[in-house]
Formats: sequence, C-alpha cells, structure tokens
Amino acid sequence: MTEPATFIIQPELYMRDGRIIRTFADAIAFVPDHETRPGVDIRDEVLHRLERVRTDAERQSAADAFVNWAEELELLLAPPETAGRAS
Repeated sequence: MTEPATFIIQPELYMRDGRIIRTFADAIAFVPDHETRPGVDIRDEVLHRLERVRTDAERQSAADAFVNWAEELELLLAPPETAGRAS
C-alpha cells in the first residue's frame, strides 16, 4: 500500500472529539480509539479495509465504510461552513 498519509479524504471530516480527518492515516489513527459496542462491531473491519487498500476502488470502498461507521456511531459533526445554516 502507498503511504496512508498520501490518500486524501475529501471533503475532510469533522469529528465530535475535535479531530479533523483529512487522510487515511488520520482515519487509521482515529478508529482504534473507539471501543467496540455490542451489535456495532465493524470497527476492526473498517480499520483493516483502510490499512489494506491497493486499488482506487478499494480506497473508495474503505473511505465509504469509514464514513458509514462514523455516522452510525454519531461521531461526525457538520463542517463548520454548514453548521450555522438552517435546513
């Protein structure tokens, strides 16, 4: 795999704990900090997908899996430029 720091995540993701996920390296560092929860134990699968990407399709799939996992656990915040907008 190419260096995870070279795989950019666009748009960057704002997490509830204050971190901003800009690269796969950021995502890989973020995932292990979150305990697995009963019934929502896909953390390890998401981490392995991020760590093992080899193709563009795998990279997109791993990024999608990370976002879906983070959304399911309500770890994402709205980007600052949209946070104040009315829906």
